[in-house]
Amino acid sequence: MRPTTISRRVSALTTGIFVLSVSAAAFAQAPNGAAPLPQAVKNAFEQAYPGATISATLETKDAGRTVFRIDSVDRGRRRVVLYESGGKVVEVAEQVEEKDLPKPVAAAMHSHPRAIYISGMKVTRGGSVEYRLTVRGTRKTAMIAKPDGTVVSFE
Repeated sequence: MRPTTISRRVSALTTGIFVLSVSAAAFAQAPNGAAPLPQAVKNAFEQAYPGATISATLETKDAGRTVFRIDSVDRGRRRVVLYESGGKVVEVAEQVEEKDLPKPVAAAMHSHPRAIYISGMKVTRGGSVEYRLTVRGTRKTAMIAKPDGTVVSFE
């Protein structure tokens, strides 16, 4: 791949991240943009993550049921939690740095030529855990892997 093509892709990615960041910030600051949380959800979140700052909330559907999404930042790391209306956790996605990836996951990512880690989320849902990674340097940019390094998808 030519250097100009790479720099255009990096520039496009940077622009996309900036637009998403600005959109998320605007959504979080909109007085009517945030979904009101049921008290059980608010209490469950505050008890589980006392130092976290909520940046956005959203009422949405997951598998046909209403859930409440809370986007937050805790000690500089992003976290997204889905709750049922009664306060039960459905899913937790936490930002993970490359150095914190399990060795089999890091090895699976680096087994692809020129894959460079950009960002990642550790997603826990029920009893299962998976790592959703964003990489660059390859034609494929999204990788999902299990903690044992098994690649679920790489697109």
